[in-house]
Amino acid sequence: MNKKPAHFVKAPQKKYTFMLIPNHSGKVYRFSILESILKTSLIVLFLLITSLSIGVWHYHGEHSVTQHRLTQERILTAQLSQENKDYLDEIAFLKTQYQEIDQKLASLQQLEHQVLDMVGLEADNHSQKKSDPYANGIADDDHPLVAMVSRSASMRSAGPGSDDYEVDVEHLNELISTQRNKMEQLVGDVEAKLEYLDAQPNAWPAQGRISSPFGERISPTNRRTTEFHHGIDIANTSGTSVVAAGSGIVTYSGYNGGYGRMIIISHGYGYTSVYAHNSRNLVEVGDHVKQGETIARMGQTGRATGPHLHFEVRVNGEPKDPMNYLQ
Repeated sequence: MNKKPAHFVKAPQKKYTFMLIPNHSGKVYRFSILESILKTSLIVLFLLITSLSIGVWHYHGEHSVTQHRLTQERILTAQLSQENKDYLDEIAFLKTQYQEIDQKLASLQQLEHQVLDMVGLEADNHSQKKSDPYANGIADDDHPLVAMVSRSASMRSAGPGSDDYEVDVEHLNELISTQRNKMEQLVGDVEAKLEYLDAQPNAWPAQGRISSPFGERISPTNRRTTEFHHGIDIANTSGTSVVAAGSGIVTYSGYNGGYGRMIIISHGYGYTSVYAHNSRNLVEVGDHVKQGETIARMGQTGRATGPHLHFEVRVNGEPKDPMNYLQ
C-alpha cells in the first residue's frame, strides 16, 4: 500500500474540551469544540458586542438631543402662553378703557346736543365726523381715537412690554375730561345767555298801531303843551290781549293815577317793563310770567283819550325807547 507524501498530510486541529459538573448530580457533561470554531464564535461575539455598544451610544446621543429640544420647546411654549395671557389681559384692559371712553364720548355728545338745542341749531357734518371717526366707512386719520389705535398696533408689532398705548389712553381720557369741563362751562354760559336774552323785554306786548312814539310829543290832554313820553302807545280795540314782553316777576299790579291799571314786570339784569291803561289786570304781584304770556286786557283807564297800551322799557330805572328792543 502506497503512502502519501508528508506535505500532503493535514495537521490535526486543536480541540477545546469543556466540562460541566452539576452540584446535585454526579454526572459530568463534557463537550469539545474546535479551535477555529471557537475563534470564529469569539470574533462574532465581539462584533455583536461592539455593534450593540455603538447602537446604545448613538441612541443615548439622539435621546439627549431630543430631550434638549423638548426642553427648549417647553420653555418656548411657556413663554408663548405667558405672552398670550399678557395679550389677553391687555385686551381686557383696553376693552374696559374703551367702554369708559365710549361713555364719556356719549356724555360729550349729549352735552353737545343740549347746547345745540338751547341755541336752536343742529349738528353739522363736521361735528358728526369728529364724533364718529369711521363716518362713511372711512377712518379719519386725524381723529385721536384712530391715531391711538394705529399707534398701539404698531407698538404691538414691535414686541411686548411697551406701555405707551396706556399713556395714549390716559392722555385721551384727559382730553375728554378737559373737553367735558369746557362743554359744561359752555352749557352754563349758554344757559345764562339764554336767560339774559329771555329776560330782555323784546317781544311786542300787543297788536295794533303805534299812536304815539317815545320822546317829546304834544300832550294828548292839553294840545297847547308838550311833554316827554317815556314809552310808546299801541292803539287797538278795548279788550285786546296784552302779553309780557319778556320773562320775569310781577312787582306791581294795581291802579296808579294817570297810568290807570298798570303792571310792572322785573326781568332781571336791570330790565323792567311797564304796561298801563289796562281795562283788566290778569296777574298779581309775585307771579312768574313767561315771555308772550297774557297778563292784561287793553283799555283806557287813567289819563287816556282812547283804548291803547302805554308800554315802557326801563334799564336800571331809566326809561329807554322800546323800539330799540322790540323785534
